Amino acid sequence: MRTPPTADASSPSSWPARPRRAALSWLAGLRALVAVALLAPLAAFTAGQGQLRQAAWLALLPLVPLASSAWGLLAGGALSAAALAVQAALDALVVLAVVWSTGGLLSSYTPLMLLPTLGASVLGGRRAGLHTSLVFAVGILLMAAVQYGWVPAPDAVRDPLRQGLLPPLALAAYTIVANVGGVVATALLVGHLSESLSRTGADLARATTSLADLTTVSQRVIDSLAGGLVVTDAHGQVVLFNRTAETITGRSADEALGQPLAGVLPLPSVPGETGPARMTIPFTRADGTVLELGATVAPLLGEAGQRAGQLVTFQDVTLINQREAERQRQERLAAVGEMAAGIAHEIRNPLASMSGSIQLLRGELSLRDDQATLLDIVMRESQRLNDIIKNFLSYAGPQRVTRARVDVAALVREVGALLRQQVAGATPPIEVRLDASEPVYHDVDEAQVRQVVWNLASNGLKAMPQGGALVIGVARGAGEDAGAVRLWVRDGGIGMAAADVERMFQPFQSGFRQGSGLGLAIVRRIVTDHGGLVNVRSAPGEGTEIAVVLPAPVSQPHGAAELQRA
Repeated sequence: MRTPPTADASSPSSWPARPRRAALSWLAGLRALVAVALLAPLAAFTAGQGQLRQAAWLALLPLVPLASSAWGLLAGGALSAAALAVQAALDALVVLAVVWSTGGLLSSYTPLMLLPTLGASVLGGRRAGLHTSLVFAVGILLMAAVQYGWVPAPDAVRDPLRQGLLPPLALAAYTIVANVGGVVATALLVGHLSESLSRTGADLARATTSLADLTTVSQRVIDSLAGGLVVTDAHGQVVLFNRTAETITGRSADEALGQPLAGVLPLPSVPGETGPARMTIPFTRADGTVLELGATVAPLLGEAGQRAGQLVTFQDVTLINQREAERQRQERLAAVGEMAAGIAHEIRNPLASMSGSIQLLRGELSLRDDQATLLDIVMRESQRLNDIIKNFLSYAGPQRVTRARVDVAALVREVGALLRQQVAGATPPIEVRLDASEPVYHDVDEAQVRQVVWNLASNGLKAMPQGGALVIGVARGAGEDAGAVRLWVRDGGIGMAAADVERMFQPFQSGFRQGSGLGLAIVRRIVTDHGGLVNVRSAPGEGTEIAVVLPAPVSQPHGAAELQRA
């Protein structure tokens, strides 16, 4: 924060430039008014009395205060204390000249001595006022001494003072004391008031500066908060919207201020008198991104404890919740994995014995056609059960990622060749297209990535009961995905609703009659182990595109693969 100024605030000479400029302008106008309104008629009257030399002198006197006023205005209020003292002395000499030319102690213009004293006290304080009153005191005493003949003087000086009978000495002394006392009293009183006003102005300036600094610091603190902050008034209108709130919501403060809180954040109705309330709310940004916000709503209380508004703090907890859900899923999988090995032995061994026995019986017995069909069904279903167990073990059991330098494009072409053989002659026809002509080398587990491509492609084929084109592609990542590899599988099938996209990677959530519901779950598991990302774009009747981003393995911690829906 800025430190307070060290200048003497009690002296009006330490005023800021703008108030001093205003005071000088006011004083300049007063000087011009006095010079023109008093000295010009006096000069004309004196000329009419035949005293031409004296009239000329009086006519030239206004030039002195006008010149000093112009000097002060041109200086822009930046005159020093010495320059102000010179101005006050000039004003005092002009007034003394008027008093001298109109009879000295007999002059009716002695009250004009208050004006320069007043101006000096306003601009320079008591000290400047007392200095000006000292000039008047010396001038009056000199005029009285010349007027009574105590001090010799030329006739040109004494002639203006011989305009009437001199008063008795007692009356002259009273006149001198009254005039000098008046200017001294004016200097003391006005100087005191001027210095008090100056101190008050300086205190106000310091308070204003401190308040501005405090406001700046407060705004910086509010904008530096890690969470969003929204404050409303008693009518529910937003009056504060910090920078983090702009970043999270994608709305500017100009758009949010003055709006109802419900139009900015979709908060449920909260009884605000009972204290803070914590909640998690869904929020959709203008660009369509869906976030989860952890919000705390508290009443904003006034000085008397009454409800004056609401205070809302919030953070984007989308990634935190996703990681927590993934952690819980991994914990469940770990528990299931502990039972998987035992279950496999308990089920697969009898299943293998059953399948072998059935094959033996079928080869040795003479069966009718219906009996042979039944045995074929049993063998096929036992094989399907064995495949389910194998997929389950692959999904639930720990998998080691063995990375090697692999041409992912060549891998995609191999899988595509197998798929083309599989769908050859299919009715309705299915076309498999590949977008993998250029080599794309990356450090991945070849067997696992092959399974990812195969599972995604198999899922795409099942989604096209009416036939169509299946496109499998691979390319280098760009922009934020620089250094990564992007795989995608796009089908022209039935597509999915948003709710189906959200749960498609969960185990046993197959959308097909013959599916085990583990193929896509295994895809997510493998991508998770590679520290990658899965993006899904789908709509009913418009097909589905699933893209997998496999980042560079250097310094990449293994985290949960995030599911994003376009």
